[in-house]
Amino acid sequence: MRIAYLSVEFPPRIFGGLGVYVDEMSREMVSLSESVSVFTLGDGNLARYQDMNGVEVFRMNPVALRDGLDVFFSQETLAWGDGLRFLEDLISLNQLSAGCIMDNGPFDLCVAQDWLGLLGGMAVQRVGVPLIYHVHGLEVGRSDNPNPQIVALERRGGEVADGVITVSEAMKREMTRLGTPAEKISVCYHGVNADFFSPARVNPEDLALLRKRYGFSEDDIIILFVGRLEPVKGVRELFSAFPRVKAMHGNARLLVVGRGSLEGYAAEEAKRQGRGSVTMVTDFLDPMEKRLHYALADLCVFPSIYEPFGIVALEAAAMGKPAVVGAAGTSGLAEIVNNPVAARPTGIHVNARDPSDIAWGINLALEDPERLVSWGKNARMRAQEEFTWRTAAERTLAIYREIA
Repeated sequence: MRIAYLSVEFPPRIFGGLGVYVDEMSREMVSLSESVSVFTLGDGNLARYQDMNGVEVFRMNPVALRDGLDVFFSQETLAWGDGLRFLEDLISLNQLSAGCIMDNGPFDLCVAQDWLGLLGGMAVQRVGVPLIYHVHGLEVGRSDNPNPQIVALERRGGEVADGVITVSEAMKREMTRLGTPAEKISVCYHGVNADFFSPARVNPEDLALLRKRYGFSEDDIIILFVGRLEPVKGVRELFSAFPRVKAMHGNARLLVVGRGSLEGYAAEEAKRQGRGSVTMVTDFLDPMEKRLHYALADLCVFPSIYEPFGIVALEAAAMGKPAVVGAAGTSGLAEIVNNPVAARPTGIHVNARDPSDIAWGINLALEDPERLVSWGKNARMRAQEEFTWRTAAERTLAIYREIA
């Protein structure tokens, strides 16, 4: 098959889980003898066309019709302010990508990765290319004030696409609430590179240096948060919960890795909670540094209020780390982490909107160090058995073939 991916993110321009997914999945598809072309955003400096390990990459440099386009926008869209420029670039990107797909076809299938690729995907569908809408997240969960036009676009994507893929059962339920028929939706989990994210790949000397850099002692209990510092990730609730953890485990240390709109709040909270209690890291971590930070942790905490999937939980699991995760509402994390009642527990589910419940989950996890280690072993085993990229690719390819 010739498969076209429409994705805003692709290496080296990766900002989150979407870029990781498209990178890993495109390479797996090529290893399964499929042909993949990625149509993505350039920056004016990157090569317009590139072969990356068998994956064709076409990069667009948008020229947005800004001065004329604004007059057609609604008040809700105009309220985006500076974000309006991104939307105008996005419209241009989709138009250019659709034309490039037609010029370099024929393709058997076009996959719009999230709503960001829907405009171009629907354009090529109109001229006969089957369309899959791959839902990685929804506006109603991403935003405290959902943009009604993005919500409408996501609803239309579910209506017109030939097939819909969601990253979790939780997201499938969200799409059905938008009106997409359940029988049209397939669930396919992401994967993790458990060969790379492996405790065996960590140099003990590097780990000791990292511990020293942060001023952690060997007796400290390191609780790690990795993610965007945004309200939806439960950052505020985690900070509110941590004093109750410290009250029971005085040597607990919270290590927060990420950037986002709550950086200022997080820095102030770290200062307020006292020297040594909370360590903030807002530097970009490359994959090897990220792996090292997972290795440093005794427990990971991902208290997302809304999480379509949660690839950080998979990375932590592959590193043999148990996790406390937000599981109320829409949560793919609840499908990754097994609660203590499971045959092979890997962590604890909590209500991430409730700081007292987050504190309860962390304290419960920490009360038995030997059990915590066994949960971590279960987590790595589950990652290796159930969440490989090859498994994800084979399942995804079966869906592609059925729709194409």
